[in-house]
Amino acid sequence: LFAAVAMWGSNIPLMKWLTGYFDPVVLSSVRMVAASCALSLFLLRRAPVKRLTPAQWGRLLVCGFSMVYLNQIFFVAGIARSTATNGTLISATNALFGSLLAWLFLRERLQGRRMLGIAIGVVGVSLVILMRPGADLRHGGVGDLMMVGATIAFVAGGAMVQRLAAELDALTISLWLHVAGGLFLLLHLGAASAWTGQWPQLPGSPGPWVWALMSGVIVTGMGNLMWNRAIGIVGVARASVWTYWMPLFGVAVAVLFLGEPLTLWHVVGFLLVLWGTRLSGR
Repeated sequence: LFAAVAMWGSNIPLMKWLTGYFDPVVLSSVRMVAASCALSLFLLRRAPVKRLTPAQWGRLLVCGFSMVYLNQIFFVAGIARSTATNGTLISATNALFGSLLAWLFLRERLQGRRMLGIAIGVVGVSLVILMRPGADLRHGGVGDLMMVGATIAFVAGGAMVQRLAAELDALTISLWLHVAGGLFLLLHLGAASAWTGQWPQLPGSPGPWVWALMSGVIVTGMGNLMWNRAIGIVGVARASVWTYWMPLFGVAVAVLFLGEPLTLWHVVGFLLVLWGTRLSGR
């Protein structure tokens, strides 16, 4: 879990940089196709591909639509309209939505200490969003809200993964999730291109392509493989608490490499997030 959130947090500033070269849907499609290819190689080296029942295919399609397609559509479009710093802190709300969905659909108990920790963490994230200079719903605020939608879509898919983990191994789940999500993204890209009559922007230099492919293979493919394996062991509610560590890596990379400002509200919000993590995880 710690390794997965470390990669994801560091990846958010990279996505912010890549949106300057790629159309958001193209970027998401490239990353998901790369992740699917990498996971396919791992699965084929390990054992023959397992046959799935129609019910399992249906649940994997729904998971892929929510956890990959909707998550990527909202996230990449949102990060293009906001900052990498805000994106990493907003992603920490995974714990709130993970616990609520586990309570609603998986009948997990919500303990008082966990809810208090979640509430403190959400206050910290909210401070960062609301106190950002010039934040409003017409400009940066729209991107922030889109990233909240990405978080909800990811956690909703994770709740379904927890049920699938009782029947399938993490590698099989991760592979078909990304294949399904990648197909939805490619269909979206084709429909959008046919509607507008033009192909989205593509980078002319190899550098952005290399980073996009590395992000897909390592961060998305391997990171989600570890994440889905962990969900099968500890459950989506406990796993979601670990996303509170994403700000540590995301904010540091954004400040050091993208030159984004670090304000007092970022520091206060980060400390509240870490405090919430301690309370929720005990």
